[in-house]
Amino acid sequence: MSADAAVIAAIQAIVDGADEADQILLGTIAHLAERYEGGVGMRFVEEGAFTNGPWAGATGSALSQVPIHYDGELVGEFITSVELDEAARATFEAVAAIVGDYCLVGWDIGGEDWEP
Repeated sequence: MSADAAVIAAIQAIVDGADEADQILLGTIAHLAERYEGGVGMRFVEEGAFTNGPWAGATGSALSQVPIHYDGELVGEFITSVELDEAARATFEAVAAIVGDYCLVGWDIGGEDWEP
């Protein structure tokens, strides 16, 4: 089973072309929502609990979740209003690996500069 190479390439292009983490995350969400024809959003882990982040596409119940990690720690999750099959889940997992570094936007970094 392999992830959708076109989606992965599109997300990498978003990462490569953006200046800010929020541009990367918003672009990623928008692309996934368009590609999978449903609502896609993110939740971020803040102080041990999920908080809602950006959402794109049709609203609806969160039918699928895919964790996002940074340095081995859970930092967020993708949520989607569509049921992901194995191939789609693999694609979301690959995308999560690409954007995990940019999900720290809600974390308090103590005033220190941060670069992925």
